[in-house]
Amino acid sequence: MEKLKHELEKLSKAYKDTPEKEEKVLIPFIKRLLEPPMKERRKLLPTIRELQWITGKFAGFSSSTFCSQDRACFLGAVQFVCCNKREMDLGYHINFHLFCKLLSLYTPSWLTEYINDGESYMNFNISYEELMQFTEMGYIKEISPNRIAQMLPGYIMLKPSTPKGDNAFDSDLLLKREITLKEHIWYLFEQESSIVYYNDRAKEAYKKGITPRDESFSAAFYRFSLDGHLDRNQLLKTTLSAFQRSFKKDMIGWFAALFEELQPTTEEILSLQEDMMQVFTSSYTKPVNVMLQQLKKVVAQEGFRYQEFTERATTLFFSSPKNSLLTIHSLFEQIATRHPEMKETCCITLCQLFLKKDESLQKKAAHFILKYGDASSSVLQEALQSYQPEMFQKVKESLAAFIKQSAEEAGIIEESLPPEEMPSEAIRICREDNRIALPGNKEDFLFQLSRLFDMSENWEIDTTIASIIAFHPQLNADDFSRMEPVFQRAFNIVANGWEIYEDLIATFLLEYERLWTHTNNSITGFLKNVFARLKEKDETRGVYDERSFRRLADWQPAYSDATCFTPIRQLWLEAIRKIKERDTLPLLSTPTHNPAYIQATELVKRLAAYQKAGATPSTWDLQLAIARCAPEDKAEAVSLAQRLLKDEYLHLCLFLLDENTMPKPPYINQPTWVVAGLVKDPDTEIEAFRSFSCNTLPHHYLAGIHEWKEPKPKKDPYPTNALLLDVEFYKWKKYLEHNSRQLWQEYLIINSRYNIGDSNYMERLFCCFPNRPEPLVTQIVTCYMDFGTPQENSKRCITCALHMLLSFHCPLREMSLLLLGGSLLFADKTVRSYAAELWIEGITAGRIDNQRLGEILARILCMDIAPLKRFTTQIYESMYKRSAFHNQRLEDLLATLLGRLPEKPVTGLKQLLELYLELLNINRSKVTDKDFLQRLQAWTKNSNLKKVATSIIQVS
Repeated sequence: MEKLKHELEKLSKAYKDTPEKEEKVLIPFIKRLLEPPMKERRKLLPTIRELQWITGKFAGFSSSTFCSQDRACFLGAVQFVCCNKREMDLGYHINFHLFCKLLSLYTPSWLTEYINDGESYMNFNISYEELMQFTEMGYIKEISPNRIAQMLPGYIMLKPSTPKGDNAFDSDLLLKREITLKEHIWYLFEQESSIVYYNDRAKEAYKKGITPRDESFSAAFYRFSLDGHLDRNQLLKTTLSAFQRSFKKDMIGWFAALFEELQPTTEEILSLQEDMMQVFTSSYTKPVNVMLQQLKKVVAQEGFRYQEFTERATTLFFSSPKNSLLTIHSLFEQIATRHPEMKETCCITLCQLFLKKDESLQKKAAHFILKYGDASSSVLQEALQSYQPEMFQKVKESLAAFIKQSAEEAGIIEESLPPEEMPSEAIRICREDNRIALPGNKEDFLFQLSRLFDMSENWEIDTTIASIIAFHPQLNADDFSRMEPVFQRAFNIVANGWEIYEDLIATFLLEYERLWTHTNNSITGFLKNVFARLKEKDETRGVYDERSFRRLADWQPAYSDATCFTPIRQLWLEAIRKIKERDTLPLLSTPTHNPAYIQATELVKRLAAYQKAGATPSTWDLQLAIARCAPEDKAEAVSLAQRLLKDEYLHLCLFLLDENTMPKPPYINQPTWVVAGLVKDPDTEIEAFRSFSCNTLPHHYLAGIHEWKEPKPKKDPYPTNALLLDVEFYKWKKYLEHNSRQLWQEYLIINSRYNIGDSNYMERLFCCFPNRPEPLVTQIVTCYMDFGTPQENSKRCITCALHMLLSFHCPLREMSLLLLGGSLLFADKTVRSYAAELWIEGITAGRIDNQRLGEILARILCMDIAPLKRFTTQIYESMYKRSAFHNQRLEDLLATLLGRLPEKPVTGLKQLLELYLELLNINRSKVTDKDFLQRLQAWTKNSNLKKVATSIIQVS
């Protein structure tokens, strides 16, 4: 076998993939390989792996690149006769003709299963035609529907005659084999495939004149359904059934377009009504809209099931877009006209349009009721009465004859005064319902430890680590054996995992496991040699796999120079020290109330315990404890501190908790004093701290106070890369040379966007600064506030930031208001919904400067980087009519925003002005700002805005 290995190395490096070399070099070598048994041939696999990569040096750094296509072809053929199904990863480099020769020499038992593995990215580079030939030759027994659906779409594309030529298409290839149209074609309606891509490419080729006719699948299906190659009724019904499958949006859209392109006749639509109405349950809007348009063609026909349609259409009012609702309205018009007995049913059903925060839709419904409704009908009156609170004022007035009110109710409305201000009630941070309980006994602790990697809340991880410190002295060898599963899971994560924060937790746990193995000689088996096993694992990693095991003291994340985990690592090293020395003093920073707060009185008690024991806490622990101290019950905490503490601990607590107390030396733990200053008053740089050795970065970086700049003008509307902030966090290496490395905050500031923006551990970072998240918010706005088409990670990061701001109780300062304003204009609906909830909660709690938020929104809109419609839509969906108080605050917000918009109307302004007018009527308010009134006067010159702008001026 050594001789074959040497020959493999020599031949593969010199091989050129030509027919001559294939016959004279490759095939003879394969025949010699087939002589020894499979067990012997498998010994060549490590050599094949090594030969796949070419290692070299560039600018002093080693690098590896994949081998040439010639070598890959040679190695792929060799691998084919030496490996099993799981190990075959070079099959893509084997062409069809070589594959046929290999199969004539050797046909592995796993071939059919391997080819049918539709989930594998490593497969043979063969087409549908070639696959069918292998089947006809008998090499493949059967092909799975999933594999056929994956390969069939590319069958109609022809290779270009020149290297840079355009692809042509020929849909008549589908007629070559009877089984293609009889069986295989229907798999495209059942399985995910690339049919949309090839269909679009074929249509594009037709438009360019590359093909004389449209050779796309949709055009071919239409032709085949007319000439008898496909059963037309089956094709229509199968297309409709595709909408009930869990296809992606582009596939569903394609099937909807196909149904239109098939041009169903009136008779066909009438016969398919049941199947078409079932599409109304689809979660996508396009197929529903297509079905409505098709049904609109037959609404006047005798066989139209108008009663069934009216019932089925009820479910569409909740999720359908405006164009679909207008089509339903048009269908109802014809039903009510042709079938008088359906008038009241249609009126009551259309009442659901009053739930839409769109005045034009509400007016459509009102006009329908005025035309077809019976004002004396108690059923219709009752229905309208229930929708009355959602109606626009003018809509309500137009339906006055249908909405009956008692004289008493009318009197109350006339005499009502504008709603009073809702008192801003302080929400307690530390309550009984959010208190965090430590395990009460050893059994509870062992159970909690077993869940360490499945915990969804960060405070659970903190309390588990704190519990290890408390319960370790009580544990024995039997307890250790019960902990083995979680230690083994930690080993697997370090050896095979990719998540940075999870890897850090696992490394900590293995460090704890090491304490056991060093102090207990009875431990044997897997855990005894866990570190040696990890070292062996590192030696077998691939070229590009930079993961490696490091002890906790040396731990750092792979693939980056992230530093935000350094303080966490230092804190957990302190936990390991405590466990090793059986020091049961608690970590100061363990939260007492979720999500990450420490009750002020509890912090004082913990400091008193350290003071009594004469122990010095870790600076990282003390910094985090100060950063997490809840800003309430300060008087009680100050009184307790004066009784229990002395010297620096006393002065530190008084400075943190008493507004009128200034810092008092000596400043032994300087970083903690700086953190206390940032928590107490982040806007002010304390003069006494300027000379501290840890105070090396500019104060505005530590506090998260930045001026935000307008992005440069772009040619394209709503550019995807127009970011609100241009803070130099991405130049974090520059700060490594200047920071003190003593402040927890510094390690957060100098992160790159790829480290700070991982939503998998962003919550952990936020929980380090519940009282002042502004620096972290700054980085998120800088890196991820994209108003075009944001990536999924951007959506997750911003959503996480909004979620954390919702769970905290701190005032929203400039950067958080910028995040909120940008999120209300964000492209993603989920982000906007979170932002709306944050505004509602923040306004109620008095945490938001409403006027400043309006100014920020106006400034973003003036930049022309986000459409106003997003904000208006979100107001209607979740901010409007939440309460009388919120309506008042919403009016104030819009007044500030509208008053700062440019004289030249922005797109979508009319709808926002209509909403503002509605708020004025509801709140019985008037516009008093002279500048805003002047702006309204200017807008009256615009034909589109004249009516609504004039109405607002008249209200004033």
